[in-house]
Amino acid sequence: MKLVAVTIQKFRNFVEPQRVEIEPDVTAFVGKNESGKTTILKALHRLNPANGDSTKFDLVTEYPRWKLARDRRESADLGKTIPVRAEFTLEPDDLAALNAVFTAEIPASTQVIAFRSYENEYATYFSAKLADIVESAATASAVDSAELKELLTTSTLDEAIAKAKELAKSLKDTQPARSKAVGSFPGVAEKYRFLVQSDQIDDENRKVLRSRVPKFFYFSNYSVLPGETDLTKLAASVTAGEALDEEDQTVVSLLAHAGVTPADFLDANYDSRKAELQAAASDLSREVFKYWRANTDLAVVFGDDNVNVVEPSTGQPALHRFLKIELRDGRHGDVETNFATRSTGFQWFFSFFAAFSEYQNSAKPVIVLLDEPGTSLHGEAQKDFVNYIFNELGAKKQTLYTTHSQFMVDPTVYEKLRTVHDKATRENQEAGVDVSRVNLKADRDTVLPVESALGYSISQHLFLGSGQHLLVEGSSDFVYLMRMSAYMESKKKPILSPKLSIIPVGGITNMPAFVALMGRRLEVSVLVDGEKSASVLNRTRNAAKENDVPADRIVAVSEVDNSLPKDGDIEDLFTIADYLKLYNWAFPNATVTEADLASSHGRILGRIESHLGHKYDHAKPAHALTENQDDFFANIDAASASNFEKLFATLNAGVA
Repeated sequence: MKLVAVTIQKFRNFVEPQRVEIEPDVTAFVGKNESGKTTILKALHRLNPANGDSTKFDLVTEYPRWKLARDRRESADLGKTIPVRAEFTLEPDDLAALNAVFTAEIPASTQVIAFRSYENEYATYFSAKLADIVESAATASAVDSAELKELLTTSTLDEAIAKAKELAKSLKDTQPARSKAVGSFPGVAEKYRFLVQSDQIDDENRKVLRSRVPKFFYFSNYSVLPGETDLTKLAASVTAGEALDEEDQTVVSLLAHAGVTPADFLDANYDSRKAELQAAASDLSREVFKYWRANTDLAVVFGDDNVNVVEPSTGQPALHRFLKIELRDGRHGDVETNFATRSTGFQWFFSFFAAFSEYQNSAKPVIVLLDEPGTSLHGEAQKDFVNYIFNELGAKKQTLYTTHSQFMVDPTVYEKLRTVHDKATRENQEAGVDVSRVNLKADRDTVLPVESALGYSISQHLFLGSGQHLLVEGSSDFVYLMRMSAYMESKKKPILSPKLSIIPVGGITNMPAFVALMGRRLEVSVLVDGEKSASVLNRTRNAAKENDVPADRIVAVSEVDNSLPKDGDIEDLFTIADYLKLYNWAFPNATVTEADLASSHGRILGRIESHLGHKYDHAKPAHALTENQDDFFANIDAASASNFEKLFATLNAGVA
C-alpha cells in the first residue's frame, strides 16, 4: 500500500481537519520551529507504530488545551475524536492478497482507510467508489450496458440492488435473458457489501487487511545509540514487554540486524554472539560509509564489560553485562574511543542506519518518518543525506521527513515539499496549522529554507560557471554595464569583455567575503565605489592579495578618469544631464535639473539626495534606462560614452 493522504485534527496545534497529500516516494515538511512539523509525524507514528513506545494518544495532554474544557461540556464522547486518519491506495500485490480471502474482486481504485481515536481504537476499512462497485458487480453478472447505465444513477449500494430488481421485473416478459442477468446483480452485489460496510468484514479477513497496512518507523535525535548499554537490564525489559525509550529501541534494532536479541548476549556463548554482531557491524559500516565522507577511516568495534550494578529491588550489587560501542580511527593511530565521544553528526548518522537496518530489507510494509534529520551534520553532509533519501531510501520505502535547513531541501523537486505554518495567534487560537504546497501564498519565514536552497543552487552554478567573474555591488551596476556594452557594440566601439560574467554581490560590505571565497578557486575581477567605501575597498584589496588575485583586477570607479569624483559611483560615469534624464524618467513627478544641484559637489547620488532631503531607490534609474534605452541612446552625451569606454578598457585589461 502507498500512503496518499493524512488528515489530522484536534491534536496539539492542529485544530480543524487538515488533509495533507503525500507523495508516493518522498515528502518533505518545511517550516519554522514549533510550527507543527513533528506533530504530523507523531500522529502517523501512533496510527500504526513499527518502533518506539509512544503509541497512545492522550486526550488530556494532547487535545488542544484551550478547547478541552469547553468541548468536554459540549460532547460526552470526546474520546471518540479521531486525531489521525490515513488514506492508502492498493498496489497489485495488495489486491492479489486481499482478493484471495474476500468474497469479491476488489476494484483497483479502492482505498484503505486507517484511523486511531483518542480512546486508541485502531480501525481499518475500505473506501470504494460506488460506480466502481456497481460496474464490477454488473460485469460479473453480465448486465447489459443499458441496465448498467440505469444502475449507475443510484447513490447507494442498496439503491442499486433495488433498481436491479425493478429492472429485472420490467424486462421479465420482453427480454428474459437481460432480465436474468440484471436479476442476478443483487446477489453478486451483496458480495461487495464489505466495501461499504466495515462491520461486514470478519475477524480473519480484517487481520489480513491490517497486515497489509504499512507500519510507521519514526526516528529522531532522541533515537541515537548510547555509547554503552546495560544488556542485562535491557534483556529483562524486553522479556517483560516493558516500553523502551528510543535509545534502547535503537540498540534492539542494531542487535536484530545481527539476528540476535539482548538476552542472547547473556549466555555462555557470548564470543559467538559477539562474532555475529561484529559481522553485522561490518555490514552496517559499509552502508554508512557510502554516505559518510567526513572520515572514512573509522571502523566500528563492539566490546563488552561485566560491571557490578546495585539492584533497585534488593539494594545489593549484581553483575551486569554491558555492550560498548567504540570507534577505531585509522587517521589517528587506530585509537579506539567510545561512540558517545564522537561528533553528534556521526552519532546521528550511524544510529539512523542501525535503527533502520531492521526494516531496510524487510518485506513487511514500512513507511519511514524522519524528524529533523541531520541537523548536526555539516551542510555538504546534509546534502549527501538528502540524496540518499531521494535516490535510495525513498525508492525502497515511502519516506516523510521534516526540516528547517536549506541543505535538507532539494529545490529541483519542489512539488514534493509541503510548508507547515502555525497561523494561530494569541488573539486567534482557532487558526491552527496550515499545511500547503510551496507557492507564493506560503508564509515568507516558512519558505525561507526553500528560497535559501534555491539561491544556493543558483549561486553555485554562477560561481562555478565558465570564464572569469566580475563582482559588482548591486543590480544597478549590472544593468548599466550590460546596457552600455550593448550600446557600444551597436556603435562598433570596444565593449565589456564577454569573458566576464557579472555577479551582483548585494552591497559593498559583502565584497571582501566574496573575493576571499571565490578568489581561491576562480578567476575574479571587482568593480567598487571610490573613497566613500575606502575601508571596505582596502579589505577587498587585502582579500585579493591573500588569495593571489592580481591587484589590477580590483577597480574603483574613481580610478577610471581623473575628472571623476574620488568617491564616485558607477552613476558618475554619466554626465549630470544624462543621469538626471534617467532619474526623472524613473520618478514620474521628479523635475530635478542641473541648476538644482549647482550649489553642491561630489558624487551625483549624494547631490540629488541632498537636494531631496532623503534617500531614494538607486535601482530605479537603471531600470528606466532599460525601459527607455532607444530615447536615451539617441541623445547620449559623448562624455558618458567615453567614460564607459575607459571603464571597459580598464576591466578588460584584467581578463586572464
